[in-house]
Amino acid sequence: MKLALLRHGPTEWNAEGRIQGTIDIPLSAAGFAKMSALLPPEGFETARRYCSPKLRARQTAECLGFTDPILDARLIEQNWGQWEGLTRAEMIARDGDDAFERAGAKRGVEFRPPGGESTGEVQARLQNFFTDIAAKGEDAIAVAHMGVLRAAYAIATQWDHSAPMPPELDVNAVVILNLTERGVPSIAALNVPFRVKAAAL
Repeated sequence: MKLALLRHGPTEWNAEGRIQGTIDIPLSAAGFAKMSALLPPEGFETARRYCSPKLRARQTAECLGFTDPILDARLIEQNWGQWEGLTRAEMIARDGDDAFERAGAKRGVEFRPPGGESTGEVQARLQNFFTDIAAKGEDAIAVAHMGVLRAAYAIATQWDHSAPMPPELDVNAVVILNLTERGVPSIAALNVPFRVKAAAL
């Protein structure tokens, strides 16, 4: 089966460079306009639909025309703990130039923001989601978050998160995975574009 994963549309905090994590931020006006002009990629028109329970993801799903998507907390963004709501500059000003290194930025899946969730824990809950939906045997599409797309790419490719995000991964496009019957993912396609609604052409 195939699973298409996409990130929610832009928010004001995205524009400001603030970590959102588990904080429930809505789409910005620009985010609504962008996502309302788009449709899921071809081939997923009748796929089973899932969505992170966060408002920005639910609003994105609505803009894309999803009707009553299945809300699944395993698709929520990584919990960034005490750093949620801060910009990178504010994090460093508060916690020091080595804040990311002390949190484990060079240790891949061990990275854990203060009071937050490790990258490995995000991967574990996402793999659990893969296993569950693969058992249904139906193609699926899910609205999630940047950290979830990064985790999906890492599970599928064994990227260990200790290096910068791979340049071939565009988290603003769609990632399509192949899932085995047991939920083991592999990359089917990266950077798949959304379709544009006819009225927006």
